Amino acid sequence: MSLTPPHIAERLQIAILTSEQMRLHWEDPDSGMHYYERVLPVALESSGDGDLLRCRLLDEDREIQVPVARIRNLPTPVK
Repeated sequence: MSLTPPHIAERLQIAILTSEQMRLHWEDPDSGMHYYERVLPVALESSGDGDLLRCRLLDEDREIQVPVARIRNLPTPVK
């Protein structure tokens, strides 16, 4: 079951489908370190602990998984 709000999941899926580069800020759950990186979202995956955004770090050319709940600058709904 997805824990990500539908508007966030939809926004991330659009970024994945259109190969949109994003600049995301997140906190590593293990070390507590914060990262602000240019990424290319690849897939939104579900896990037992919550959804993960699999993405490619563009400056390092490697793939990582970021817990969606740890991303600090996710888009918010606009009315």
